Amino acid sequence: MNSVCKFFILVILSALVISCSAAEVPPTETVIATQTVPPTATVNAVVAAVTAGALTKAAPRTPTATPAYDSYQVSVPAAACWMDSGVAVTKGQRVTIFASGIGNTNGGVEGSNSDPNGQTYICGAIECPVQGVGYGSLIARVGDQNAFFVGTYLEFIVEADGSLMFTVNDWECDDNSGSFELKVVVD
Repeated sequence: MNSVCKFFILVILSALVISCSAAEVPPTETVIATQTVPPTATVNAVVAAVTAGALTKAAPRTPTATPAYDSYQVSVPAAACWMDSGVAVTKGQRVTIFASGIGNTNGGVEGSNSDPNGQTYICGAIECPVQGVGYGSLIARVGDQNAFFVGTYLEFIVEADGSLMFTVNDWECDDNSGSFELKVVVD
């Protein structure tokens, strides 16, 4: 079969599929081509195959439930020591946190800026809420539970009921400046 014939077959099939899906099929159904036409078929044979039922309606789709979730925008000032976000979570919920922004951990001194992942200096001071992660990084806790590293992204399952609390990983937050902007998704 030459390329001109193949082109016309594709044009005719496309027109039939568009015509059938636009005119005869409700929007909740899908038209599926189920007929395989051999490469030696002529245009008339293809048209006959299509009109003889090669295009069939698929079974109606069963709608699936959209997972319910809540999304919150939270601003965490770097100078806030354990700020209550107002986001209440319960055991078993999945929480996803996306964070951006710049915080400064030393009264605006150059070189003390960091994104939510923190500075390259790893906090080892006993006064740091979370040791072993970047100084000035975004950290959180649920209620009065242990603090944990958040950084720019974290997804976790809540282990105890409580409110999400945020701060920067610093032993003195009152001289900090800047803020981290968070999107918190709870489902």
